[in-house]
Amino acid sequence: MGSDVMLWAGKRLTDEEAAAARRAVALMRRLGEDETALHLARFLPETEHDWTPDELELGAHAGPWMGVEAEISEG
Repeated sequence: MGSDVMLWAGKRLTDEEAAAARRAVALMRRLGEDETALHLARFLPETEHDWTPDELELGAHAGPWMGVEAEISEG
């Protein structure tokens, strides 16, 4: 399963992006990668994470020029 979802501080995710991020968080938890899961979960709308001004500034400048691509396989 491949996923190309761009995440940055303060970005409002579409329903599809949020669903993909939730699946990635769940997979990381199942794999025992709790720190990675917590980091990814910060971007989910339901966490209402309070981003710092520095994180928001970085997100405003990195925006669509910065992304994370992962090839995740279950099995």
